[in-house]
Formats: sequence, C-alpha cells, structure tokens
Amino acid sequence: MTLEWRDGDPELAFARWRMPSGLEVVVHSDHSAPRVVVNVWYRVGSSDEGAGSSGFAHLYEHLFKEGAHVTGAQQRHYEVLRRVGATGANASTSSDRTAYHETMPASALDVALWIESDRMGYFLPALTEARLTTQKSVVRQERRQRYENAAYGAERFAIAAALWPEDHPHRHLTIGRHEDIESATLARVGDFYRTWYVPANATLVLAGDITVDEAKLAVDRWFGSFPASARPTRPSPAAPPVAAQQIVVEDRFAALGRIHRAWHAPASWHADAFDLDLLSMILASPGTGTLWRRLVHEARGAQRVQAWLDPTRLGGSFHVVVDLQTGADAAAIRAIVDDELARARAAIDEAAAARGRRRREAGILWRLDGLESRASQLQRSMLHLERPDGLAAELALVRATSASSIQTSAARWLDPARMIEVETIALPRSP
Repeated sequence: MTLEWRDGDPELAFARWRMPSGLEVVVHSDHSAPRVVVNVWYRVGSSDEGAGSSGFAHLYEHLFKEGAHVTGAQQRHYEVLRRVGATGANASTSSDRTAYHETMPASALDVALWIESDRMGYFLPALTEARLTTQKSVVRQERRQRYENAAYGAERFAIAAALWPEDHPHRHLTIGRHEDIESATLARVGDFYRTWYVPANATLVLAGDITVDEAKLAVDRWFGSFPASARPTRPSPAAPPVAAQQIVVEDRFAALGRIHRAWHAPASWHADAFDLDLLSMILASPGTGTLWRRLVHEARGAQRVQAWLDPTRLGGSFHVVVDLQTGADAAAIRAIVDDELARARAAIDEAAAARGRRRREAGILWRLDGLESRASQLQRSMLHLERPDGLAAELALVRATSASSIQTSAARWLDPARMIEVETIALPRSP
C-alpha cells in the first residue's frame, strides 16, 4: 500500500480510523525499508492564543520534552529516542498547528508511541514550577537570539504590528511576547493543555514498514485507554483592512538595507491563495522572475529579491522583499517595484503563469519522495481538508490558476492603498 492513481494523478494510499477518545489515526504502509515515521499534529498554534497568552503553543514544544514517565536530564524524550536509533526527532509550531515527529527503526516503534502517549495523556502530573520556569527562560532567550538580536528581526515585528490589530494573535508572532511568556503560570499552562492537547484535537500518522493490523494493535496498546474527548472550537478573530503606511526601522545587525512590502492575503486553501503563490514565483524566482531580473540583473540595485505568500486559517499575508546593494538608490528601487506590481495587477504573461504552475506542481509531487514528507502531506491534508487524500485536490487548485486569475487576485489583494512598507536602515557596525 504505497500509491494510488486517480485520473492519472498519484495519491498516497492510506487507512484511517478514529479512536474512542477522538484521536484520528492515519496509516500509510511502505515496506521498502524497516522504518516507520511517527507524526503527531495538534490543531493548535499561535492563532489559537488568547489575549495575554502569546507564545503558549510554542512554549509547549519545550515543555513536552518530558512527561510523567520520561523525566530527568538523561531521560528526556529526544534522548530516549536517540538511544533506540530514531532520526529526525523534532517539533515545530506554526500559526495553525503544533507538530511532533520522529523516524524510528520499525522494531522500536513502541518506544515512539509510548513517548507520544506520554505527551498526550500524562503531561500535567510531571509539570513542576521549576520546569516551567526553566523553559520560560529558554523561550525568552530564543526570542532574543532569533528575533531581537538578529538581522531584520525589528522588521518582522514592525510588519506584524502594522498588519494586525492589538487583539489579533498574528500581531505578536509565534514566538510570543516576553511579558506573556513570563506570566505563564502552572494554572494557565494547565488550562491551555486541557483545552488543546486532548486526543480529539490531534492526528497520529504512521508511515512506513507497518501493516494496518499491526498499527491498530500498537495504537490501541498506547492510546486505547484514553477517555473520550471533544475537539475545541478555534477562535476566528477578524482583521480589519489596513491603510497604507511607511515605517523606517534602524537595524544594527543588518549588513544591507531592505525594503519590505506586505499586504493582507487570503486564508489557506482559498483559490486566490494559489494565484498569489504563483505570483510570488513570477515576480521573484531567481533568473526568471520579472522583478528579480529588473532589480538584480538589469538595474543591479538589489542583492536579493524575495516574494512569498504566508497563508493561515485566519487569513494570510503577501510579501515582497528587496535587499539593497550598498549605495543603491532606494527611491529608484521603489519605482521599479511599483512598476512591476502595477504590471501584475494589469496583466500576467501566459508563459510565466504556465512556468509557475509547473514549478508548483513539481513541488507538490516531490512530497511523495520520502516517508517524512509523505507523513507531513497526510497531516497537511487532515489539517486543512479533514481528510488525508488532499494531494489531488491541491494539484487541481494549482492547475485551475491562469494568467487571468493571477492578475485578478493581484488586483484584488495588492492594493497600494492597503500596503505596509518597512524600510530597514542598516546601521554602521562598530569597529
């Protein structure tokens, strides 16, 4: 059971069931190597954090390194996994989900399931004030290192503050604010855990050298005793339209000046999101992007040109970023960016649209290469579509884009009157 074919397109073969606790289980069998990927996604991210709770979802990445049955400096989850041959053991937090995953020797699958069961069902009894204090300090240090004391970190905060209102969870980035992280108490962390980390709010994917019958026995062994739970309702705060704004930030860590433009964008899986994703490639792909060619190759005023769409369930953002060559005329660069964006709002070249579709289609199909990426693809489909077979649906949405639809979406979303621009001034470095 590896791939199925539907109208000429590949789709991952799978079995799916729901445990009495509400936990969703998806199994993708591939017996080509004696490995199994264990991948658990919880439907909670920074978009689910209420006022005063920014950074809580990411904080759990750190707190979940221990549980009631896995404690102590030499008994943390990652250390136990490493000793039995796991690879790729890690976790990540986004706006929309928190993911925990590891690739196991098939013979050691029970170890990973034990650990994931310990996270899901036996976390709070092991949480102490000392552990919470330690991990709060670690997260705050991560914020300083990766955001506050990093090149263009100030720009990221400025963009988020300009795009999203004070009570919107996207305003404070996934890392969270110092004051919210520091104010996390055992009681508040416990309430967050009991709300969001219940079995019904999670999907477990097993991909690799395991049969469906074997998976059912193993999952029942480690998760079968969990009581029934209910999936919580996710908040959906609105974001009002923004007016055009220009912001200047000074950055002592940046080597080059930067012009960063951003707009509100559609939510994940909206048809316009696929148009804007392709537009980002049409504008900024190295060598072929229209904006890249004009700024990097012709005008030679830019070191790098980037464009990307950041879609989330609450609505996303579209970004165009230009890193300026030393001594470049920022006003001239702006004029070129203005011109190319105006061209995109007016018309899109058919050949460029076709090239973007081929690139994105190839990227989707590349997810079939490797157990880890297959497991993530199944999880992505479950998160956005509530079913594992989302690859064909995604291909169909990409193929439905056209030069006309990309132009229409560009005109709809990239309104100059709704544009946020942050200019980063690179400060001279001390001798």
